[in-house]
Amino acid sequence: MKKKLLLLLPFLLLAGCKAREKPDIVVTSFVSYDAVTNIVGDKLKVKNIVPWGSELHDFEPTPRDIEDINNAKLFVYTHPALETWVKDLVTNKNSFDMSIHSDVEYACKVKKQEHHDHEHDHDHTLHYWTDPHIYIRVMNDLLTVLIDIWPANETYFTENHNNYTARLLATSNDFRDFLFPPLEKPPLFFAGHNALGYFAAAYKLTIKTISESYKPDVDFLSQEIIDFMYEIKTFDSHYLFIEELVEPRVANLIKNELAKENYAITLLELHGYHNITAAQAKEGITYADIFAQNVANIKQAFGG
Repeated sequence: MKKKLLLLLPFLLLAGCKAREKPDIVVTSFVSYDAVTNIVGDKLKVKNIVPWGSELHDFEPTPRDIEDINNAKLFVYTHPALETWVKDLVTNKNSFDMSIHSDVEYACKVKKQEHHDHEHDHDHTLHYWTDPHIYIRVMNDLLTVLIDIWPANETYFTENHNNYTARLLATSNDFRDFLFPPLEKPPLFFAGHNALGYFAAAYKLTIKTISESYKPDVDFLSQEIIDFMYEIKTFDSHYLFIEELVEPRVANLIKNELAKENYAITLLELHGYHNITAAQAKEGITYADIFAQNVANIKQAFGG
């Protein structure tokens, strides 16, 4: 028995060392994870502390998360209004606030276009990442920081960055070509938490939600929902958009109520990039994939 334990000891020690392996970079969201990993590839260990499939807005880090953040060579987060705990808990001097690298002037212009639940008023200054051009600007600055910390990987990082951002621009250009000439486009009806004000502004789209006080768990026919259904019929729209990772209870309610009037609608997802499921993460779904799917769904709604 002792001999077996002695033989196993080196493997147990190695397993223990592996378990204590620290990440090179710690991030706080799908978008920060996506931006980092599509630059660094497999050269560095990246940890996203927000579990896949979970709600981004209400996340609170564990003591282990904070330890990993402060010991990492780089910490990347989305916005101090979203990760309010950063100010008090993070001491890592190599911290990259993605929101600082978005265009603040641009953010002010689209601020009024976002329609949110009053309980999420802080969101009015968030969700800059839904505009792929802002996202690319953030990635450009992130590339510089990554090269400063790991200069030996400059060529590799730059090539990854250029390939990925070129893919985003190709999808964006294709979408703009589809929307040109700028004919009158009907609004997109969205039965969810509308975090796509920046996206709508970038492509001159109108996104209509049920109301500013809309909650995803509403399960009754309020006046707002009745008015919303009336608008759908007024614009002769047969597509209703839903958000990711939320059971579309209200959307299904609207669909069923309209079906009683022989008015058919199709539900399509309009993803806000807040998070992806564990299955999507395993599959390697990226921001670029979601952007392309959003574009495809909007084209379908516009008859493209």
